[in-house]
Amino acid sequence: MKTIYLDYAATTPTHEKVLRYFVKVSKQFIANPNSGHNSGIAAALAIDKALNSMRRLLKLPKRYMLTPTSGSSESNNLALKGVAYSPEAKGKHIIISAFEHSSTTASANFLARQGFDIAVAPNDEFGRLDIAKLEAMIRKDTILISICSINPEIGIRQPIEEIKTMLKRHRQVLFHVDATQSIGKDTLDYDGIDLVSLTAHKFFGLKGIGLLIKDKRVKLTPLIHGGHATTIDRRGTPATELILSMGYALKMALKYQDDNYETVKNINAYVRERLTSFKNIVIHSRPDDLPHILNFSIPGKKSKATVQYFSNKGIEISNHTACESSDDLSQGVLALTGDRQLAETSIRISFSHLTTIEEVDRFMEVLREYCS
Repeated sequence: MKTIYLDYAATTPTHEKVLRYFVKVSKQFIANPNSGHNSGIAAALAIDKALNSMRRLLKLPKRYMLTPTSGSSESNNLALKGVAYSPEAKGKHIIISAFEHSSTTASANFLARQGFDIAVAPNDEFGRLDIAKLEAMIRKDTILISICSINPEIGIRQPIEEIKTMLKRHRQVLFHVDATQSIGKDTLDYDGIDLVSLTAHKFFGLKGIGLLIKDKRVKLTPLIHGGHATTIDRRGTPATELILSMGYALKMALKYQDDNYETVKNINAYVRERLTSFKNIVIHSRPDDLPHILNFSIPGKKSKATVQYFSNKGIEISNHTACESSDDLSQGVLALTGDRQLAETSIRISFSHLTTIEEVDRFMEVLREYCS
């Protein structure tokens, strides 16, 4: 039985061309890029070239620094904790939303235990932040606003451009965007954002490599000290092969982004239409959310049991984000609906351009069996 994969928001399969490129550069650049001999210098230059290429691909001005990390979770931790503990921080007030990835909320909770004042921005009935209410929360001691551009459970798009415009009136407040679910799917203008997190395995790259993009004016306290690296914000021997392969994956993802988006949009619309025939299903993702993610509840069916049922049928879906799959309820759905039952029975299916109508039809067939 062929497995049907509908969990692309958790991770994407590494593209075959990216794998081949990874092997190629692994053999080509064997030296430590910190070494002073010719092979080390060649590896360091290759990394610089890859980082500059990614800066151009993302249309970032030269003032932005790209720090390789192990992925978005580390990037989010570095952004929040790095700003909080920066010697230039002029306060302890940080604002996040109710729809952040667990790496952001966990970092915020950690900082709260250290005496920082963490506030959650209010949202409207669709999960989008209210800009006027967000601005009203800003205080003299507010140092950071951290917002996920796209919620990974529901696909909610946050008004990043409007937040950027509003923050021009509050220059002391830094703006961090977790763009993990945007890269290769949705277009963002990163100019004017102080810190941006991303990871390669969300756009058909390898796991274990990501970036924290930072405006040079921002000063961070590193999480990792010692050794030389590409920037002062994250120490440790640079992973040449992973950095180079991330650049290659990013180039491919952006090249085909528009075509792939249309494919996924059509798949999403098809599934939504099929779901209308189910009387008891409650869809949480709206048509104007990111089409790659579709979240809905099956009242009376606990989410973890639903995931297991579909897995036994050869269909792989999720209950929440992969980092929170052991939880009993979806914090995102709870924040959106205020209904604990819906939060405990919600599931997420997520698509890519590789998803086929035949796979979706099989999913719907099993869903009907499960709901009968």
